[in-house]
This record gives sequence, structure tokens and C-alpha cells, in this order.
Amino acid sequence: MKMMRIPCFLLLAGLVLGLCFPTAARARPTASFQKGLSPAAARLLQRVQKFTEKGDFGAGLAVIEKFSADHRGKLPPLVDFIAGNLNFQLDHYRQAAACYRRVVAAEPEFDEAYENLGAALLMLKQYNEAVKILLRAAARRPEKADKLKYQAALGALYGEDFELARKLLVELVAADPRPPAERLKALIQAELQLKDRAAAIRTAARLVDLYPQPAGHWRLYAQVLLAAGRYRRALSAYKVLQANGRLNAGEYKILAGIYQQLDLPGKAAGAWELYLAKRGIKPERKELETLVAMYRRAGEFDKALAALDRIAELGPVDDRLRFRRGEILYQAGRWRAAREVLSKVEKLPGQDGRQYLLAGYCAWNESDFKAAARAWEKAATYPELRRRAARLIKSLRPWLENNGGPEPEAG
Repeated sequence: MKMMRIPCFLLLAGLVLGLCFPTAARARPTASFQKGLSPAAARLLQRVQKFTEKGDFGAGLAVIEKFSADHRGKLPPLVDFIAGNLNFQLDHYRQAAACYRRVVAAEPEFDEAYENLGAALLMLKQYNEAVKILLRAAARRPEKADKLKYQAALGALYGEDFELARKLLVELVAADPRPPAERLKALIQAELQLKDRAAAIRTAARLVDLYPQPAGHWRLYAQVLLAAGRYRRALSAYKVLQANGRLNAGEYKILAGIYQQLDLPGKAAGAWELYLAKRGIKPERKELETLVAMYRRAGEFDKALAALDRIAELGPVDDRLRFRRGEILYQAGRWRAAREVLSKVEKLPGQDGRQYLLAGYCAWNESDFKAAARAWEKAATYPELRRRAARLIKSLRPWLENNGGPEPEAG
């Protein structure tokens, strides 16, 4: 969540039209602090106004600082308040906070200063104090209470006081039949941090129900569902995005993972293909191997072989790739083609000898028992395969004897 700039920028109080905020009945209007200003201070504010109208906040602040130096560092509360706002505009949050502190110390009824002090403290990442100040400001300004409570909730979120953040946000959204989307999203964050996934799902569902147009809302809803392991509902959310052409490459990758969780390998492969295509860069070997595995699991062997061809285009065809092709051809029931490929596998790193086991199975399925025996005899020369190969050779004896062939040695 991006930090928000949320002060009330009352730069020149009653002197700048349109910048005065409405005040509560018991609050003292900011303009009232103009009363009693010395003629010199009034002229100062007029000069500052000319700079702020041009957006030259630094020049306006320099005028105030010179005035302060000429008056032994003492400023009327209204002038100090404006200095705080100018500092805030210049991203001088520490100086802004110091100005606001002086204002509320001198004039405890200067309500806007509490609000802006809370905003400055948020920017300084002094979240605990910011929350207290903002809640105090909310209590003093009923007409702005919701806005200030929301800012306090954000401070609680940033300060990792998730219980307080949720309490404030629940109060805000419960009292509003159509709460702003940002408040619902903040509540979702608090609920997720508290690991209350069921509540987060309910809030996210309310978000997309009230505000279905922004794609980001559906993304958030899908992410909340994924975090809770609700794969079918997450799939539905992503399908809404897909139907509107709003899925990006990374989300197709997520979609492929969801299909795998739901044991839909064919759809997973289709989503993975779209992930690779939408990235606009050449796939890596590992990514294509994932695609091969998906197609194999789906029983789409021709597509798996086509994906293997794409791997071959990336570099030299090695024995591991040949063996993989042999496995797929075997799965597809294309025994002879599999044997031809496996016969070219010379050494299989980490699995050497398995090419002979598989070649034997291919021959056996073709009822070529002599060829099967020869392949398994080769497999038996590998210590880790010896027992298994011996059992296979033994199982061939009835067929070999019936066909008058030589009985293979168990090795």
C-alpha cells in the first residue's frame, strides 16, 4: 500500500480563498486566529500568499523564516501553522511537525494543526504517535471524523497494529452501505495480516460486488482466495479478468498453477503456453520442460513432443532430451519409434541404464522378446538396476522357451 499524502493544506488560512475547511460547532475556526495579528504579521502573510499562488513554497517559507529571525524566533500560531504547511509541501516533514507542535502547544483549540501534525508524523513513519494524534483530531472534528479515522487506520496498518487497524476500519465500513473501495482494501490487508482469511474473503467479495469494474479489485479478490486455498473460486475470479482481456503474463502463470491444483493438466498447459507467449521473450529450457511435463500428464503426447522440439531449438540435443522423447513415445504407445530414439542414448547422467530398461519394455510390448531380453541384460550391468532387470528377464523365460529363443542370463 503506497503511503498517502493526507494533510489538510491550509496554506494561508482565511487569506487564501477556498482553502478554509468547515469546522465543528465547538471548534475554533482557523480564520479566527487572524484576529490579533500585528500589522507586520498581516503584511507577511500577504507576501507569502503571492509566492504560494505561484507554487514557490520555498520562497514563501524563506520570508517566514526571515520574519522569525527578526522577531527572536517567535511566530504567531497562524504563521507557524502556515510555515508547517509550506514545509510539508517541500517534503520537510520533521520541520513541519515541529511547527504544528508549537501551534497546538500555544493554541490547543487550533484543530487543523492536530490533523496536519498527524499527517506529518505518518510521513516520518512515527505511526503510533500519528494514530493517537489523528484520533484526537477525529474526536475534535466530527464532520471529518471518518476521514481522520481512516488515516489513523492506515497509520495503524503501517505501524503493524493490525487489531486497531481492523477495529477502526470495521467501524467505518459497517456504518456505510457503500464504503469507499480504498477502505475495503485496507480492511482486507488488516484481515490478511491477522490471518482471518474468511473475513478477508467476505470483504473482498463485497469489494467486487460494489465496485466490479476495476481489474485490480478482481486481482485482489483472487489473491485472497488463493491465500485461503479456495482454488475454484480463485479460478472464477481470474476468468472474469480473462474474459475482459485483463490477464497479464504473470497471472497466466498463476492460472496454470491453479489448474494444476485442480488436476486439470491440459488446461494448465494451455495457460502456461499463454504465459510464455505473453511475456514476449524467448522461453528458457526449464520453462519448456514444465510445459512438456504438463502435456505428458494430460496425455497430450504430440504437444509434449512439439514442446521437446522447442527445447531442441535452444541448443544441442543431448542424451537426456533423447531419453525424454523416448519416454513420451513409450507413453503414447509408439513402441518402435521409442526404441529407435532410445538406441541413440549413450549415457544418461544420474539415470544411466534406464534407457535399456525402457527399450526392453518397448520390445516386450511389440512381442519382440529376444530384443527385450537383450535390452534388460544391458540394464542388468548397472548395479542399481541389476535386481529389477533380473526379475524382468526371468519373467521372459516362458515366452523365450515357447519361441525357441536362447534364455538370457540373469547377470
